Amino acid sequence: MSTPTSGTSSLSVRSHSRLQRPSSSLSQRPSSSLSSARPVSSASFRPQSRVSTRPSSRISRPVTRQTTRLLPLCQILVTRITGLSPENDDENFRTAVDFASKNLEYSLKGGAGTDMTALDKHFRGHALKARINSNDGLANALEESYRKVKEQAKDLTDLDGQIKLSHLPDHLQLLMLLSSPPSNSTLAFADTYEDAGPSKSPPPMTWKDILAEEPLEGQHWEGVYGLPAGSTVEGWETRSNGSTPSLSPWDQDDSLDDSDSDSHSSFEDSPPPAVEMPGEPEPRQPVHHLHNYRVLIEELKAQQYWRDDWRIDVDVSRPFDIGDPSTLGPTMLHALGEKTTLALVGPEQEKYIYERDAVREVLMCLQGRKNLMIYTTPDTFSSVPSPTAPRLLHFTLTAQSSILGAFARVTTTICHLRKFVSAIIDNVSSIHGLSPSETMRFLTHSIRSRTVEAFADAVDSQIQTFDRWCAEKEEAICRARAGMGDSLVVSLLSLDKHVRDTFAGTFDVLLDILRRLVAYICQSHDRFDHAVWNLATMPTRVPPAAVSALLLDLILEAAEGQSSMGNAATSTSLSAVFAKTTEPVWDTIGKWLKDGMPIRNAWDSADDIQTLDGEFFIEDNELPIMDPDFWAEGYVLRKPVALEERNQSAVPTFLGRIVHQALGAGKAVGLLRTMGIHFFLEHAMEGDGLLLDWRSFTEFFDSNAAAIRDPESLSHLISEEVSSYCLAAGMRLSRVLTEECDLSRHIAAIEGLYLMTRGDVISHFTDVLFAKMDSQQAWNDFHSLNSTFSDIIESSHSSWIEISLVRLSYRGNKATMVSKTVKAIEGLLVEYAVPFPLTYIFTPNVLQSYCSIFVFLLQVRRAKSILERVLLRGAVTNPRLRNEFKVFYAMRGKLSWFINALFNFLTTHVIHSQVSKFKIAFKSAKSLDEMIRTHNEHLEKLLYQCFQHPTTSPLAKAVLSVLDMCIHFRNFFTTFAGDTTHDISRLSISMRRHRSRRQRRQRKDVIGFFLAQPTPGQDSEDESDTDLEAEEALKEAPEPSFSVAPSFSEEDFSAQLEKLSQELDGLVRYIRRGAESLAGGTSDAASAFGVLSFTLEDWDS
Repeated sequence: MSTPTSGTSSLSVRSHSRLQRPSSSLSQRPSSSLSSARPVSSASFRPQSRVSTRPSSRISRPVTRQTTRLLPLCQILVTRITGLSPENDDENFRTAVDFASKNLEYSLKGGAGTDMTALDKHFRGHALKARINSNDGLANALEESYRKVKEQAKDLTDLDGQIKLSHLPDHLQLLMLLSSPPSNSTLAFADTYEDAGPSKSPPPMTWKDILAEEPLEGQHWEGVYGLPAGSTVEGWETRSNGSTPSLSPWDQDDSLDDSDSDSHSSFEDSPPPAVEMPGEPEPRQPVHHLHNYRVLIEELKAQQYWRDDWRIDVDVSRPFDIGDPSTLGPTMLHALGEKTTLALVGPEQEKYIYERDAVREVLMCLQGRKNLMIYTTPDTFSSVPSPTAPRLLHFTLTAQSSILGAFARVTTTICHLRKFVSAIIDNVSSIHGLSPSETMRFLTHSIRSRTVEAFADAVDSQIQTFDRWCAEKEEAICRARAGMGDSLVVSLLSLDKHVRDTFAGTFDVLLDILRRLVAYICQSHDRFDHAVWNLATMPTRVPPAAVSALLLDLILEAAEGQSSMGNAATSTSLSAVFAKTTEPVWDTIGKWLKDGMPIRNAWDSADDIQTLDGEFFIEDNELPIMDPDFWAEGYVLRKPVALEERNQSAVPTFLGRIVHQALGAGKAVGLLRTMGIHFFLEHAMEGDGLLLDWRSFTEFFDSNAAAIRDPESLSHLISEEVSSYCLAAGMRLSRVLTEECDLSRHIAAIEGLYLMTRGDVISHFTDVLFAKMDSQQAWNDFHSLNSTFSDIIESSHSSWIEISLVRLSYRGNKATMVSKTVKAIEGLLVEYAVPFPLTYIFTPNVLQSYCSIFVFLLQVRRAKSILERVLLRGAVTNPRLRNEFKVFYAMRGKLSWFINALFNFLTTHVIHSQVSKFKIAFKSAKSLDEMIRTHNEHLEKLLYQCFQHPTTSPLAKAVLSVLDMCIHFRNFFTTFAGDTTHDISRLSISMRRHRSRRQRRQRKDVIGFFLAQPTPGQDSEDESDTDLEAEEALKEAPEPSFSVAPSFSEEDFSAQLEKLSQELDGLVRYIRRGAESLAGGTSDAASAFGVLSFTLEDWDS
């Protein structure tokens, strides 16, 4: 490579700085054929291009010898890099050549260069980078080779050398810019670079060596006097090409003679000379080996049907032959004018391929790869037959489009599923770090469902299975074609049938499930055709638990539907998808059963609180564990969601049997853990066979595949899988509550207190309480109530109840009315402090219900006590007064009979009977939930039979009216008798006709009656009218007519007493008819009300 110089002055300086060579005979070379004038070519008269006619710019320079020498090299460089040439794009080719020439000329003529100092830094940096990348061999090789280059650069003193010392940095920099990153082969060569010995280059030839040789002998005389390359003077006449190249490494363009016009020609007049690239000599292959390689290459090209220049080796111009199906396509093409149609959408010349190759293209299309037969749109991902698809010889265009359309529909379905899987995977990676609280912050949120992700994974598994099936089909075709496998009959129709029978049904159903899911989530069936791959980012108000349950129900319904239609292959595939999709919910259930419910304490921070998965069908209401309602309302099942045309539960259908068992078992395990008992580890150490072996749902499903016929059978199998563990957890908790928490003792205390089963103690307490009421003392005082109860319990020396757990108080505002109505006692409140965790059974609402029964029994006792105190002894001398007092005694007897019958019914047939049944049922309870349910049913029956239930409130109102009659009768009798109420232990009062003024004043404060006196016409009404009024009275209890406001005169007391008796008769008959109606029902209390109805039948006898 020669080094150009810039300008004539530099050439003259260089020529004077050298020693002038002596003239020899070689200086007088004969002119060669190249020096003769060449004839003018057509290129000399071609019109000028845009490059040659454009105006000169300010940076344009005259053409120099250096430019002329670099121009051919620039043309070759542009052609090899850009592919441009004067033949294909002359204008752009000249522009590129001009650009390259100017830049290279500027670099060689004083352009900005580099020096050895900068190169030292560059090479040290490359070596350091190699060592950082653990490529020490490469670093050592770079350092060693750079050191050798610098040593050899010291010998670059010859001006005729191809590389000058001053240009060495530029050459090295060019090599660095052209270099590529080290490859494996580079690293391997670097490892062997140090071991390889230094190459012994031949010593440079000097003038001394040349002059010492014989004239015109030696390899350095090659090409002299027109000798061809590789020839010397010996025998040159026979091989001479008439060319006489220069002896100097400089060519004619570098001559010092500027007047030589022949060496100064334009690049437009002469084609660029061929430049031989230096390289290692390659060993020549034998001619027969080259021929074999060429044959193999041609054979491979003959099989590449996708190439544009490939043509089938069948004559498509043959006439139609009914015995040759390959003549059908071309014949129909010409006969039906399909050529015109194809010319609009396809190439002008039809291309045909073999059917085996078309089958391979369709298989590639089904796998989602680019092919020749079917085209997939990039926006809607819908596949259609390609308009440029090659034709098949034995198909018409319509037939080929029809069968390709069937494959296009399958491809569209699978493509949508592929897009859905890809979108779900991308969404999972983008939201990996979000917590449930962040994703569920807004009412409208995107779907964050692990069940949907598992469904996408299951769909991807089915797609991969389909891809493997397609790959195996293609492999079988290739092996059969190569003669390595069994012979095959390949056709598009058979492939279509195999695809439809094996897979197409599965993918169609899966896509339909996705579309239905999207429609339900969007709350609109108008979006049925919405892109299913947008499901992950689709806004919705449906909770994740409902989305998971809906998806599982849809898959299971589809699998059952396909099984009922006899599509075994599709049903099996859908069952596999269902098993994989169920895994997240199944794993959550297993974790819930093993670890139990998370416990929320008041002192826990936000980071320490464990939360349930939003897809779990159990919801956390965030109640503290000490809350009495925690067991019932702390963890509950999620509520159903109303969707269009569907009321979707948060619990999948096939888990309906175990949902309540799982809920109770998880709460039991969590409560036991709070009490210091680790149930799961306890059974693991005991090894009693109750250890929960929670395997994956796929394993469970596969092991029971033969027994699973429908969702009902699957639900039974799941129940058998988990019921034993749930039962064991519940029984362990119930045993702890019974043995360690004294549950039985507290139940007995509550029954003895609220239901008054401890008659001696409660009777003593009520006597003291009623005495204070009669003496008009402060019976409702908080301290008086509690101290009285404590004194009575202590004096009885009984241990059935702890005094510290009982507290009595009065919350009403009618305490002063206790002498006039029993309703004043309703404000009395009896509280019992149940210890934890028995508060889950005896909640505040339960104790309030017990308190209502206690107050009702106390009201009955109050009336009974009042009637027992009304007793007169002694003789009455006045016959008239004796007859009047007989009416009072008769009234007292009727009230006492009803009160005693009612009290006996409540204590014997209600409380005693129901408590006995409750004890038997409570012992058989196997879990805390069963205990709570049994106790609540027991309490519900007590409230119902004690008239404290909303359905029996009319009867309770009638009973209270009768109880108030007892108090008013006492007051009426006392006022009439002129003395206070008498106790059975006191002496009877002697009644005299004379009454003092004080007694007359007291008689004015008597109970009067608002109802008018009955007319004579009313006394003659028949019995049928009375019965009709009684039937109407069943709807609403009759109101009593007595009041405390007005008074009555002495003359009409008998009429008023008669009216009171009539009202009592109406109330008792109303209660009897109500009891008869309740006795005719189907509830468990029917027998008890039957006893009451039978007892009250004696009222009219």
